[in-house]
Order: sequence, then C-alpha cells, then structure tokens
Amino acid sequence: MYVENGEVSWDETEGSAAVSAVLPASTPQTSPRSRTDLPRIELQGVWFHAITEQGCIEHILGELAVGRGGVVVTPNVDHLRRRGRDLSFLALLAEANLVVADGMPLVWASRLQGTPLPQRVAGSDLISSLSAAAASQGRSVFLLGGDPGTAQGASLILRDWYPQLRVAGTSCPPIGFEKEETELARVAEDLLQAKPDIVYVALGSPKQELLIDRMRRVLPGAWWLGVGVSFSFLCGDVRRAPPWMRKWGLEWVHRLLQEPRRLFKRYVVVGVPFAGFMLARAAVKGIPTRLLGRSNNGEAPPTEAPSAPRPIQTAEQFTHASGSNGRSKKLAGNRQAARPAAAAAGQLRGLVLLGGSVRPSPLAAAIDRSVLDLPIGQGGTVMTRWLDHAADLARRLRLERLPVRLLVDSNAATPRSAARDRFSLERDASEYRGTGGLLATIAVDYEDDDLILVANAAQLLMDPLAAMYRALRRTGGAVSMASHRDGTPSGMMLVTCRSLRLIPAIGFVDMKEQALPLIADRFDVRVLQCRQPTGLPLRSLSDYVAALRALHAPRSRPMTADPLAEEWKSMFAIVEPGAAVAPSARLYDSVVMSGGGVEAGAVVVRSLVTANGVVRRDRKAVDSYVTADTARRPRRALSLRGS
Repeated sequence: MYVENGEVSWDETEGSAAVSAVLPASTPQTSPRSRTDLPRIELQGVWFHAITEQGCIEHILGELAVGRGGVVVTPNVDHLRRRGRDLSFLALLAEANLVVADGMPLVWASRLQGTPLPQRVAGSDLISSLSAAAASQGRSVFLLGGDPGTAQGASLILRDWYPQLRVAGTSCPPIGFEKEETELARVAEDLLQAKPDIVYVALGSPKQELLIDRMRRVLPGAWWLGVGVSFSFLCGDVRRAPPWMRKWGLEWVHRLLQEPRRLFKRYVVVGVPFAGFMLARAAVKGIPTRLLGRSNNGEAPPTEAPSAPRPIQTAEQFTHASGSNGRSKKLAGNRQAARPAAAAAGQLRGLVLLGGSVRPSPLAAAIDRSVLDLPIGQGGTVMTRWLDHAADLARRLRLERLPVRLLVDSNAATPRSAARDRFSLERDASEYRGTGGLLATIAVDYEDDDLILVANAAQLLMDPLAAMYRALRRTGGAVSMASHRDGTPSGMMLVTCRSLRLIPAIGFVDMKEQALPLIADRFDVRVLQCRQPTGLPLRSLSDYVAALRALHAPRSRPMTADPLAEEWKSMFAIVEPGAAVAPSARLYDSVVMSGGGVEAGAVVVRSLVTANGVVRRDRKAVDSYVTADTARRPRRALSLRGS
C-alpha cells in the first residue's frame, strides 16, 4: 500500500504477548496533550515539530516533571523515503509525541517550501545534550541495544562526562531478540526494575521505532528516543563526521566512506535521488509563498492543531476519480461551512466484515466452500488472518476484545476454518440492501460517537489492521476511506455511527454512489490515498494466486508475474491436511485443498486442486481449477485456463 506519494509495506515482528505478560495490572496511557502546544510544519506527508534542540530538551524535561512520558522520533531522508513504503512506520511517526528533523536536507526542504524548521535536531546530538540536562535534574537513563559492549561503554562515557547522571541500566540483547517472546519479556522486566526516566534505543530504524511502540507500555511515564548508531559514536567504534560536514549536510558521505559496501545503495542509489525529488517538490510547493512576498525569516509559522489534520484527499476528489458523473460538483455545492467534530473522539466498537454477494465469484463457485476458508499457508486461512489481525488491534488498543461481525447474504457458505466464538455470523435476509443499507441497519446497535471499522472480507489482508486503523483515524473524518490512487475504494473504511443515521432505512443504498453524498453534506468524508491495495481481492484463480505470491514474496525482492522470465521464482506451495501429494510431484505457486490429489510426476503451476480433484500421473495443470469433473476428462483436457 502506498500512502500519499509513497509505497507502504508491513514488517511487524512478533512478541507483543511477551511484553503484555510483564505489564502492571493497570498501565496508564501516555497523554497526547504533550505535543499540542508546539508549532508544527508538514513535510513529505510527515508533521515535524518546529523547535530547536534546546526546545526539545526543555519540553521532555517539562513533561517528565508533570509525570508524562512520550516518544521522540528523529526522521532523516531515509526515514521519509521509507515512510512511503511502510504504513506501520508512517503511523509511528504520526503518533510520536515529538518529531524533529535529523538531517540538513529536511531543513533545506522546509525552507524551500516556506515553512522553515529552526534547525536540525539529531538523535546522535540529543543523547549527549539530553543526558547533560537530565544529569542536572537528577534524572536517570537506560541504554538499550547497540553492538555488543557499546551500551555499557557508552554509559561509562556519559557518566564520565556528566558525573551526576544516573544510569539506571544497560541491555544489549542478542540479534533477533524482538522475535523471541522470552527475550522480549526479559528486556521488559529489566526496564520495569530499572524504572528510568529516559530510554535510549540503539537498534537502527525501523526496528528501534517498532520496538519502542511495543515497549513504551512497560514504562508509560518515561521518554523514549531511538538513537541509531549513537552508542558506537560515543565509544569511538564508528567515527562521526566533523562538524563542518554535518553543517553542510554531508554526514552521509562520511558514513559512506566508512562502510561503502553496506551503504552505497541506501545513500547513492536510493537516497540521493529521493533527496533531490524532495527538495524539488518543496521548491514547487513554496512558489505561492514566494510570489506573495512573504519573508522566510526562520520562524515556524502557525500550524493547525493535531486534532484537525490536513485531509489527504477530499470527498469531491474521491467521487470524481471514482466516476460519479459530476457528483463532485453536487457535493461541493451542498457542503455546509461549519462541520461537526471529526471522528477522532469516538471509541472503536467493532470490525464489520462484508462477506456476502448475491452473485458468487468464479473462485467461490469452483471451491464449493466459503472464500474465507481458502488456505494462505502455515495453517491459516483468509478468515483466520482477519481474526488474528483483529485480536492484534484489540491488544494495541487495550480492549478486552474487538467484536468481529461477518455479514453475509442468505445463500453464502458459512466459514468453518475459524472457531465461531471468535466472530458472529449474521445473514441478511434481503438480497438488495446495498452496503450503505447494511451499515445503516447495524448502526442502530451502537452509540452516535462509536466507531466501526468496515472491510470487504473477500480479500487477502496485506497491511496490518492496526496500522490501517491508525492511519484512517489520523485523517479525522466522520467517514475515512482507504482509496487506490485511481480513486477506486480499497474496501476498508472507518465510520462514525452518527454519520450512518442519515442513510435511509428502506430501499437499496449503495455506499459510494448514494450514501457518501448524503453523509458528505453534513460530515467530513476523508480519503487515505493508497498507491497499492491494503488487501488483494479474491474473485478468481488469478486473483488468489497473485495475492498469495504477494503474501509470500520476500520483502527485499521485486516480483514478476512472468514465469518465463529468468528472475521468476515460485513463492509458495500450499497443501492442506487431508490432501494427497506424491513426493515426486512438483507444485509451483499452487494450492491443493483437502481431498485433492497430485500423483507421481505431475506438475502443477499456478493452479488450485479442489476437493476430489486429482492431477494424474505425469500430467500437468497450468492456470487451472482442478476439480472432480476435470479429473474425469480426457487426457488432453487436463490443462485448463483458470477464470
């Protein structure tokens, strides 16, 4: 998924349960008020706090004095580039209490667009200056991560520089510890016992930001700062660039000369072009400011409050791009000047999965089971993936449980791959209510300010539900929708139940064509623009294969759909329990369902072998549904084209 000129992917790691296991019984949340009184500017879709390094330090210590913790994130050019590919990282940037620019190109870009940041605020500088200020107030610090021995070495150097500094502890877990529940629990326990005021995390980005997002619940009253390679800087294991290179934005050259093989692609192949694009875009964005003759005096301009973020795309743009035959003009003309409050104040009450269809898809017709029961690998199915992501979202929101409601029509197959106590199945007796009508019907079960997350169930979820929820909520609309770049809906939206009261209770009501214009007359309808889907549809065999290839493809390797290309590689081979596959059979990007079979010497490529379907000895199936009927056909007919 790409969000506002950038690509997004998900690289969430395991281990949340291990952190939860050592949390106190009642853990207060970090207050968001700590960032509302600071000036902010927007750059490349990220909101930065326009403060100096000293201002950053004063804010942190001031918040500690009143018992509030928080997170400091210091994005550089590489972070801004990554935020376009990684929705989880973008959400972390949006939710951080302080976001300051670590990189002169970011400062230059802010000046070019007419919203200047006062100075660069680097994490490698903050670890020293913040420690000095913490020492003067008797505050404690904890050093987590870094190369072996650097956390301890850096702590000794900081204590030598600032004798009054209290080092509550250090920890250097082994590589990959964030994927091990026992290691995560041990780190969490160390932090609980040390109870530091400030935690420096040196794991590199985005690993350190993802770890902080999980670990901050252990110490909600502490301040957390990702510092990258700073422990090695302090110990002298890695030489930092001289001040003049940092001033002129050349620190990356110094790092490149030290580690050319590791950093060449990151800095030269990818980083330099992106920095050029960023500066050019900022210059273009700043043209109106320069034409109006406003002075660029280095002071941060007034910014809008965090509770009212800039919409990524308006409802008019959404309906126009979706082909609504001039609907955008009607929406624009009927909008009232004053709008009700955005959806941000509500509580998420449920996940509503729209899983029914009057006309079954070719894929559903071929498998003779619910599409939600299709296997996706490692024992999981489309439905269990939805439920697992819903459980993760509930855990992150500290909800005891997030109810999942699956709405299907009267003829739809019942999903059987997930325990029924994990979701409720509700059948709609009317076949022609439309999505808007269905949502209006279920809205009566909720209060006006309640939020529901609505998604098309017949898709393979590619981005985490928790990240999608955070990104949609961030837009601030009464209805916040995820949309592809061409304007078509992605099948996921966050809705305030109050807005659904406007939908007629009787008759067919399509959500996009009929309900949205009604809602947009009185409420904000905002759209999170995506360049790639948050989920991939499951209508045909080719859809299913493409979705599984995307799910199982290595993150670092681009895919190609052409199996004749030299770089093509099979991404998956899924065999359900109860299927019979001979050891000499070969499966490439194919699925064999329970009851199906593949005999010795057979070759199966991009195909689905359904229950009672058999690929006979030495035969092949390419792009095919292999069913019981297929298996009984003459030899020459066994290789078919899928729908």
